[in-house]
Amino acid sequence: MSFLANFIALFVESAPWLLFGFALAGLIKVFVPQQLLTRQLGGGGLWTTVKAAFIGAPLPLCSCGVVPTALGLRRSGASKNATVSFLVATPETGVDSVSVSYALLGPVMAIARPVTAICSAIVAGVLVGRSEE
Repeated sequence: MSFLANFIALFVESAPWLLFGFALAGLIKVFVPQQLLTRQLGGGGLWTTVKAAFIGAPLPLCSCGVVPTALGLRRSGASKNATVSFLVATPETGVDSVSVSYALLGPVMAIARPVTAICSAIVAGVLVGRSEE
């Protein structure tokens, strides 16, 4: 395939997920009060980072759709560490990736994968929070 054909194929494949991410970011902006989001994800501590990881973990967003959603969170008042934690946890813990892990690697890895993803998201958020100090 040529470069242009590959580009178009990737564009067509990722476009629905990008639109889903933009829609989710818009829904967050419209329906979640900014004061609530700032109160829950606006701080710079460890608890804020942990909450952001657990909020992002069950969402069915891939790496394409999580970027506009994270930008929406950040623009609505979430701190940098919470945004990074959300950004790391969300695509790693999708139902599709966990089910593939179960099918290919077994139940132990299917459980270990989301636990490790949440832990890595918390570590990433803490490191970003440390760099702000």
